[in-house]
Amino acid sequence: MLTRDSVIRFTLDAILLASLSVLLLIMGMLFTNSAETSRVQDEYSSRFAGVLQADYYEKIETELADGYEGITGVYEAKNANGTPSGFVIEVEVKDHDSGNPLKLLVGVNYNTAELTGLMRAPDDDSASTITDSDISQILLQTVGRQIPVSYADGEGEDDPLLNSATKLEGLNDGTYYAQTLEADDSGYIDYVEMVIEDGYITSVQWNAFNTDMNIRSRRDSALSGVYSVSGLNWATQSYNLCHALMDVQDPQLLAMKSDGTTDIVDGVTVNIRTFYNLCLECIENSRAGFDKEDYFEGLAQVIENLFSGTPGDLGIVNDDGFIVYSFEDYPSLFVGEDAESGTAVNMNLRQKVTGDMTDYSPEDDEENVGDEQGESNISEDGIRSESSSLNGEAIDGIPSSEIKTYIDGITGRASQTADIVTGINTAYKFLKDYLNWMA
Repeated sequence: MLTRDSVIRFTLDAILLASLSVLLLIMGMLFTNSAETSRVQDEYSSRFAGVLQADYYEKIETELADGYEGITGVYEAKNANGTPSGFVIEVEVKDHDSGNPLKLLVGVNYNTAELTGLMRAPDDDSASTITDSDISQILLQTVGRQIPVSYADGEGEDDPLLNSATKLEGLNDGTYYAQTLEADDSGYIDYVEMVIEDGYITSVQWNAFNTDMNIRSRRDSALSGVYSVSGLNWATQSYNLCHALMDVQDPQLLAMKSDGTTDIVDGVTVNIRTFYNLCLECIENSRAGFDKEDYFEGLAQVIENLFSGTPGDLGIVNDDGFIVYSFEDYPSLFVGEDAESGTAVNMNLRQKVTGDMTDYSPEDDEENVGDEQGESNISEDGIRSESSSLNGEAIDGIPSSEIKTYIDGITGRASQTADIVTGINTAYKFLKDYLNWMA
């Protein structure tokens, strides 16, 4: 016979047993979920760490991605505290040479919109003509730089238009450099870096760093809107001008007018005199065999003689390795004497450190210069504008005003360059809409 106490005890035992069963069931589910979560994160990390390392990744389910052809997956990368660090976008692009699809992984920084990585997806098994080497070459030109991207034709010396361009005499192959010795009114020191291969100018970069090392380069400041000029942003104008020079090879064929402007390079409204002079100095340095390394060593030597300390000890080397100093307080430092006339002449850095005042300009370099009224002796046909994917128009449906990074692409692989860049730009277009990025 059950007593009242027996019934109560039996009921309590049953409740306790049921509670334990539920607890075990919950713990089992939690363990299973934890194991599944760990497995998924291990899979994500193995798949995505090559383009963007993170503590964990979350797949984003959004109908917005359906509107972008080629996007097959979107993942948000996060730090241990849950703050987002970036995105990994799976993009399938069409290899236009073979007609086969290629799946790429594109890593993008959350705050800066800089490319963190680019690779073929591990599960891609397509018979694409785009090789891992092609992808690596584009990665080297874009990693750490803002998207979207535009590119040159990548045809290099195989391009008959380049082969028919003017070839300056006496150029030595190598990388050459020149910078202004005094800062402008905004504190910027302009520089030009020029690469010469087989006697042709194959790469030109015009930029400027600031004497205030907390200020970014003029190019970066222009892209962020801090530094503004009339017309296209300064970075775009610099890009167009550099590529125009590579087309015609001779700075004098850019037809600089007396006011420092040019009418024959589309979209360029800025004064190009500083660019023009620095290009001529790079060309003379090439003819003299005074390369970029020699220039930096010479500049360091001048600084050390002036202040009895190395640029590094003096704290005037910026994060990009440039020696940041303006010599306006020493107006006579770069003044020398002409050996023949005995008159005072201004010297560039090479002349200062080597004492070589030789004129390295061939006699015919004075040809094709504009007249006093700024008229050009060449037509606008001398500028090969079609060699760039930019062309002042859109690339992958993105207007030129939004382009943040310009690359040369892969020599002789124009189609492959275009397909890979399309993958990067597709990721940009999605993220712009998803995050409301402002161009």
